[in-house]
Amino acid sequence: MSPFLFDADLAATTELAAKRRAATTVGDVVDDNIAALFADYATALRTDRHDVAALIRDHAEAIDPALVDELAGFDYPAAA
Repeated sequence: MSPFLFDADLAATTELAAKRRAATTVGDVVDDNIAALFADYATALRTDRHDVAALIRDHAEAIDPALVDELAGFDYPAAA
């Protein structure tokens, strides 16, 4: 479940939601978003959904143009 949906389900009145918001930095949210992009991109490639992969690349470019290069090399085997 998305951490954003989790917080929305808890609403602003619960102690758990307040602790989560207090402990979460902007960097944490950005990192989670980028990790989700890579997971979605891997799923799109694995299921031959190149149209979805293209949309994810477009979204990644809007976040940070360098992410597009990282996605392009994401599924290549590591050099030995």
